[in-house]
Amino acid sequence: MRSKFFVKTVICAAAVTLIAAGCSRSDSGPDNAGTSGGGETPAVASGAFGSLAEVCGPGNAKGATSRGVTDSEIRVGTVADPGFAGRPGLNQELFDSATVFTKWCNAAGGIAGRQIKVDLLDAKLTEYRARILEACEDDFSLVGGGAVFDDTGQKDRLECLLPDIAGFVVSSQARGADLMVQVVPNPLDSLPIGDYKWLVKKFPTSINKVAALTGSLPATILVKDQAIEGAESQGMKVIYDAQYNAAGEPTWAPIAQTLKSKGIKGILWTGEPENLAKLEVGLADIGYKVDWIRADANHYDLKLQVTGAGSIANTYVRSTVYPFEKASDNPATQQYLDLYKKYLPSAKARTYLGVQAFSSWLLFAKSVKACGNKLTAKCLLDEAKRVGSTTWTGGGLHAAMNIREQQSTECFSLLLANPKGFTLPDIDANDSIFNCTDGNVLTLKGDYGQGTKLEDVGKTMADLK
Repeated sequence: MRSKFFVKTVICAAAVTLIAAGCSRSDSGPDNAGTSGGGETPAVASGAFGSLAEVCGPGNAKGATSRGVTDSEIRVGTVADPGFAGRPGLNQELFDSATVFTKWCNAAGGIAGRQIKVDLLDAKLTEYRARILEACEDDFSLVGGGAVFDDTGQKDRLECLLPDIAGFVVSSQARGADLMVQVVPNPLDSLPIGDYKWLVKKFPTSINKVAALTGSLPATILVKDQAIEGAESQGMKVIYDAQYNAAGEPTWAPIAQTLKSKGIKGILWTGEPENLAKLEVGLADIGYKVDWIRADANHYDLKLQVTGAGSIANTYVRSTVYPFEKASDNPATQQYLDLYKKYLPSAKARTYLGVQAFSSWLLFAKSVKACGNKLTAKCLLDEAKRVGSTTWTGGGLHAAMNIREQQSTECFSLLLANPKGFTLPDIDANDSIFNCTDGNVLTLKGDYGQGTKLEDVGKTMADLK
């Protein structure tokens, strides 16, 4: 059973994160790879975050116990795609959260006295495997990262026994991989459907005329297919299933016109906020409005409003994160924003993926601290699932997650996008702002692939030291 989640005790994919929102770059891009945090003395900074006491701080942990670990330092890697020429700054927020967390944690004394050194590994969309091979040489673990083509390096990661406490994962190979912990579990065999149930109840006359749209990438097609199964399990009928150019359409008018001609009333959208915003502009240009658009959590991003302006309407974003708009009501969210302001003020703090990545770092730090002088890859993974148990909230940043079994959460919230921002619609919340009702998770029947396993590279858990 889930435990109650209370705002007063302080609260990413996903919810699923797909091709990932392309975010503007800050001055903390891939050029600062390999730097570690710092900037103030341990006596000044507090190592507590939200409801988590003493995440970071002084200590006497010692020993070169594993690759990337010394008496004084833990070297880890974070992967993202900000150097992709086709979308500069893609998932820059993963690097930004790594930088903010390590500066804060190191200023507080590190993890049990060991300082964190983070390698910012820019996969540039097509170089994921190369970055994994680099991490295998130097890093103790991957933390708080994610990349579009994460299928290309999973065998290499398992061959070198490199743990990953991920910010997000995309492909089936990564989503079900060994030596992987997701702070917002996104398994292949189940799907959160609470938002679909709510949409059916809210818009009963639209459920027979639904469209499913996604970019022409295998990973996003997988997510879209799961969304269709989830929607149809609740009585929706998808009558138009289409793919658009993953990099965006030169004009969205033809797709908008097709939606109008088919009388589409609801849209299951899989992709990123800029493309959705452009579609909504296309719909507005022909004077056609659907009853609802359902998007994943990576669309909790003001890029939607910046790109779509006054055309944004009836757009519901599934979320498990406490909203930035109500940060004053939730100490963990406010602390997260304050840390960004202090340690990386030029960065874009208000992104779903940034919060999800920060939660990964918190879980990593708690796990490393528990291992102490016996810090190994095996201990890290064991402690991560033990620390997470079934109630991990990132100190209050998000709804309760089942880290131990890596199962989908029953809890969800919705954010209604408008031209100026996001508001919280009434979703019959029963746990703070979240609806955490039994039956909000569907066991999927479709075949959505398999994760990469140790046995695929001739290894077993016994090889993990």
